[in-house]
Amino acid sequence: MKPKRTRLACFPAACAAVSALVAVPVAQAAAASGVTISFMEAMSSGTQKTALATLTSEFEKANPGIKVQLISEPDYGTLQQKEEAAVAAGSPPTMGQAYENWAATFASSGAIVPLGSYVNGKDGVSAAQQKQFWTSVWDDLYLPGGKIWMWPFNKSDYVVYYNATMLKRDGLSVPRTWAQWAAEGAKITHGPYWEESMATGTLSAPENGTYLYLSMVRAYGGTWTKAGKPTLDTKAAVTALSVLQGMVKKGYLKIGTNYPGQTALGAGRSAFDISTVAGYPYVLDAVGKKFNMEVAPVPSGPAGEGNALEGTNLVIFSKATPAEKQAAWEFMKWLSEPKQTAYWAEQTGYLPVTRAALPLMASYDATHPYQEIAAKELQYATPSPAYSWWTEAVGEVGVALEAALVNNQPPAAALASAQQKAMAAAG
Repeated sequence: MKPKRTRLACFPAACAAVSALVAVPVAQAAAASGVTISFMEAMSSGTQKTALATLTSEFEKANPGIKVQLISEPDYGTLQQKEEAAVAAGSPPTMGQAYENWAATFASSGAIVPLGSYVNGKDGVSAAQQKQFWTSVWDDLYLPGGKIWMWPFNKSDYVVYYNATMLKRDGLSVPRTWAQWAAEGAKITHGPYWEESMATGTLSAPENGTYLYLSMVRAYGGTWTKAGKPTLDTKAAVTALSVLQGMVKKGYLKIGTNYPGQTALGAGRSAFDISTVAGYPYVLDAVGKKFNMEVAPVPSGPAGEGNALEGTNLVIFSKATPAEKQAAWEFMKWLSEPKQTAYWAEQTGYLPVTRAALPLMASYDATHPYQEIAAKELQYATPSPAYSWWTEAVGEVGVALEAALVNNQPPAAALASAQQKAMAAAG
C-alpha cells in the first residue's frame, strides 16, 4: 500500500496562479453555454483530488456556461474498467484520462475522436504555444497514423532520489553514467547498506523497476518498438539487463515488492531510489527527517540519457454532443495553459506540460529544485508506445526481469522469450 500522500503547501507562485485563473476567459464559453460535461478521472486522493477540484471550480467561475462533473475512480485499473464498460454500454463520459494503449484501443473502435481540428482550429493552440510543449509530451499526443488523439494532463518522468547524508559521509557523489552507477556499488555496499532496491514488475503490473530498465535500454542505444513491432531483445537491451544482473549478483541491487526502493531509501539502508517525480511526496514521507534527501537526473549511457514518460493524457469520447465536445476541449486546453499547469505541478508533484510554466514556478523551484530537474528531464523521456498490445509487451518485460534478476536466467534468453511473446501479442 502506498503511504499517505504528504500535502504540499501552496507557495506564492501557485497561489497567485489560482487567484489569476478567474481572469482567463475561454474563447468559446458562449458557444457552449448551458453545457454540462463529465470527466472520468483517477485523481481521487490527497493533493491530486483537491488540486483538480480547485482547478475545476475556477474554470467554472471563468466560464459560467460550462459545468464539469468529476467522476472519480480510486485507481487506474478501475478507471480503465469503468471507461471500457461505459463505452460498451453506449454511455461513456464526455472526457477521461487515458494511457496511450487505452487510447489506441478506443480509437480503433471509434470510441474517441481525433483532436486535430480542435488543436489547430480557430479556438485551438497557436504554433508558438505548441512549440512550448516539451517534445516528448507533444509527441505523446499522437497515435500511429499521424493524428492527434490525446491532450496532456498528469505527466511525470524518472529521477534519482538519494541519501545525501550517506554520500557525503562516504565521500561519494551521485553517478552520472550507468557505468559509474555499477562501479560505485562496491563503495556503497557494505554491512547493512546497499546501493538500490527495485521491483521487476509482473505480467499484469509493470513497476518502477520495469521502466528504470527500459530507460537504461534507451541510454544504451536501444529501442522499445520499431515499425509498429516490439524490439525487446536488441543488443542494447541485453547489455542493460546484464548490467543489472551483475549488480544483483554483487549485492549492490536488491529485488523486492511493494515500492522496495522507497522503503529501503526511507529506512536509510540504500543510497538511491529511482522512481517517478510524482512519487516525491511518498518518498519524502518515507524519509521523514532521518537524513537529507535530494534529487538528481537519471544516469546516462553510451547513447546519452534515457528516461520514460509517465502519466496519462485526456481524450474526448465520440458519443458526446458537438457542444459537449467543444466544452471538453476548452476545459482540457485550459488545464494545459501555463498558469494552470504550474499550479497543478506545485500542488501534486506532477510536471508542467509546457516550458512556458517554468518562469511562473521560479519561487517554488527555489525551494523544491526537484521539480525543475524533473521538468528538464522531459526532453529525454520516451512515451509509452501507443499500441493496444503494449500492455502485454511491457508485462513480458517484467517477466524477463524476474527471470534474469531473481532466477538468474541469462539476459539474452529471458529477453528472447519476452520478444517472442510480445510479437505474438502484436500480431
